[in-house]
Amino acid sequence: MSSVAHCFGQAASDYDQHAALQRLAGQRLLAQARPADTWLDLGTGTGQVARQLPGRRVLALDLAPAMLRQAAQQGTAHLICGDITRLPLQASSVDGIAANLSLQWCDPLADTLTGLANALRPGGQLLATVPLAHTFPELRPLCNQGLLACNRFATTQALAATLADGPWAQTRLTPFTEVVHFDSPRALLGHFKATGAHHSPERHPGLRGRQWWQRLNAELARHRDAQGYRLTWHLAILEATR
Repeated sequence: MSSVAHCFGQAASDYDQHAALQRLAGQRLLAQARPADTWLDLGTGTGQVARQLPGRRVLALDLAPAMLRQAAQQGTAHLICGDITRLPLQASSVDGIAANLSLQWCDPLADTLTGLANALRPGGQLLATVPLAHTFPELRPLCNQGLLACNRFATTQALAATLADGPWAQTRLTPFTEVVHFDSPRALLGHFKATGAHHSPERHPGLRGRQWWQRLNAELARHRDAQGYRLTWHLAILEATR
């Protein structure tokens, strides 16, 4: 099992309790989804998006078996255990593909997008929510100081260039921002593990004792407001037509 699958599998049982951002981004994606015969939901997790896609038939794919078990318990049908980068599907077999905060784990993204285009029928729709550079501005000073490890995300310009070089008839990127508040620094940092998103190619320094914790608290307190400790996601809806 890959490290990504392991992280998300560990989070499966409590995922929905902590996935506020995923739900917000998923609703934006669903608002753009066109009715179609067959949809494919990539990185379906517990199936929140899959169960709402406007398709006569919806395939729900995830790399983590534990997530698929949770999805099945919640009534998600047509479950597939598989890798987004190596889709177990025939060419031109689906009308729509949804990917809610899952494509950022695919490297190189350009190759993955080519594979998704191959799976779509002519005129098919790809919809994805993706994090952008400058996500988590509240954490960047800590990352720059070596106190935390953060994933690095593509700029809007880089994503647009990747799409332009692919086999798409039309493409569009629509940036948006979501802010989620937490009641403590511990809850904020715990969110990443609770949603499986603590996998990072950069090594996490881990706990470093009282001094590390005090420095971390002091930095996060700078971003505290009446609602709690703020964490900001800069995201985009990626839409492409085959």
